[in-house]
Amino acid sequence: AKEPKAIMKIEHLNATFQPAKIGNPHGLQITYLKDNSTRNIFVYHEDGKEIVDWFNAIRAARFHYLQVAFPGASDYDLVPKLSRNYLKEGYMEKTGPKQTEGFKKRWFTMDDRRLMYFKDPL
Repeated sequence: AKEPKAIMKIEHLNATFQPAKIGNPHGLQITYLKDNSTRNIFVYHEDGKEIVDWFNAIRAARFHYLQVAFPGASDYDLVPKLSRNYLKEGYMEKTGPKQTEGFKKRWFTMDDRRLMYFKDPL
């Protein structure tokens, strides 16, 4: 294709190492917003250095973005905003709005200001 499948704005981008979730020791989860919805991309590489290089490149791009967006902020204040781990993740059961609906097992993720759920971890 001549057009990219997705464009991820650096201001909404987050990257976290997720080897257990992906099932690969060099797994990375990239999260971004698209149309006010959180989207996830799971990637891995056989060479751990390659994944670490991507993680560091994403953090470096975010750092530059934050320096431009917040010119008066110190580096000390910006570093915690480069990437974040999820506060909590795991399976819970939820039901729909009707009391007659049964419970369904879903994967929940608590981010900084959002509680999201998915059918499965990936």
